[in-house]
Amino acid sequence: MKIRKILCCCISGMGSSFIVEMNLKKVLDKLNMSDVEVNHAGIYDAFPGAADLYICSSDVYEECLKAGDTIPLDRLTDIHELETKLSAYLVNRK
Repeated sequence: MKIRKILCCCISGMGSSFIVEMNLKKVLDKLNMSDVEVNHAGIYDAFPGAADLYICSSDVYEECLKAGDTIPLDRLTDIHELETKLSAYLVNRK
């Protein structure tokens, strides 16, 4: 199944999820996946079917996991962590 949409989540959907969204777009460009839709939202917008993949901070991981495949980040502004975890996720899906 192709990833069409990724939702970046934090508690309120205002600040840190937006930073993750901006970094994720850079990572997706690097991975030649710029056709993937990326949005940011609060944790309560993460529900099954809202996206193909969710990326969130570690503190809301359990809640986000209820929606579907989720990648937790320990350091939200660390683009290297994001790229490493996303790449590992993509390899493991094949």
